[in-house]
Amino acid sequence: MTGLNIRFEDFVSALKRVVDYAIDNQVDVFLFSGDAYRNASPEPIYQKMFARELKRLSEAGISTILVVGNHDQILRSTQSHSLSVFQSLAVPGVITVDQPTFETIKTKNGDFQFLGLPHVTRNNLTALEKYAGFTSAQLDDVLVRHVSDLFHGFYAKLDPTIPTVVSAHMSLDRALAGIEEELLVGYTLTFPADIFIDERVDYVAMGHIHKYQIIRPKNPAIVYSGSLERVDFGEANEDKGFIHVTLERNNTNYTFHSINPRPFITVDADLSDLGPEDDATEILGRKVSKALLPGCVLRIRYRIKQDKVGEVNERKILQLAQEALSVRLQPELIPDKSKARLPQLTEQSATSPLAALELYLSETCCEDKERLLSRAKEIMNELDSSEII
Repeated sequence: MTGLNIRFEDFVSALKRVVDYAIDNQVDVFLFSGDAYRNASPEPIYQKMFARELKRLSEAGISTILVVGNHDQILRSTQSHSLSVFQSLAVPGVITVDQPTFETIKTKNGDFQFLGLPHVTRNNLTALEKYAGFTSAQLDDVLVRHVSDLFHGFYAKLDPTIPTVVSAHMSLDRALAGIEEELLVGYTLTFPADIFIDERVDYVAMGHIHKYQIIRPKNPAIVYSGSLERVDFGEANEDKGFIHVTLERNNTNYTFHSINPRPFITVDADLSDLGPEDDATEILGRKVSKALLPGCVLRIRYRIKQDKVGEVNERKILQLAQEALSVRLQPELIPDKSKARLPQLTEQSATSPLAALELYLSETCCEDKERLLSRAKEIMNELDSSEII
């Protein structure tokens, strides 16, 4: 036992597996396209675990490129971010991209040109006097134009004989959004994918979208590797992993490698039509046993009539699912309409309060009916004889 949250350990284990692969396969560069942490003020244990893996890469002689993502940035600041510590410590072989970057990186297998851009927002422009009075939409247009001009300026300086990799942390107009939409604070700006299409570029590694996807297959390939682990049930059907890129001018290849993320499983059961001989717990238990995988995050959703909910033995269901990492039971109760409203209680019967009460008591109780009716008549007689001022 480590005392750490198991889901946190999942992410640590996923990163470790990627680093193991990088070391075992003697890769030249490890490119991390942003969002090392959930926010810009990570707990020390998070920083420690991340730094431990970077140290392993450094000791193996593998260069690491860290692109600063939106979760790494302190809101409304362009100077501070959660990856600043690696710049301050000058960790050997670690390049931190917190501003537009263009440099040639030397490796044992040859050189390549790298263009990098951290996450940018309109906050980068609002401090400039010349944009005072601009609307949010106008600032977004200016920012897109600036980024496009920036990259085209870089492209003009590229050596067409050397392979080039671009990395940016942003949403593209052709991308399918993932769980990151729920994690964002504020707005997100979408950039056109066309700004990365240039014959001198061989591969574009995108960050920000948590869903693995290929935006453009080649010339150049534009790929989101996605996050390394599932966050919640919204990603239950998404595989998680990393991309191994074999970089070569005009002949670049890439392969997605799954890290076999922890399974998120949902069991849905409709128990709304149970017959007198049906065992709700047994029916639900069979569905759970059939779907269960050891170590999974399990969600059990079932529909059942309100007066039948007691027939589900939740303790027994939890025992059946004890191999799961965690279990969440989510019953959906269907109200009994016959008890919620009496069809006999019409507007005509309700014109007489005593008649309506007698009808209601006839349907809902028996022993106390006469006593309650008698007391109701006394109260009504007292009201009739009172002077209301």
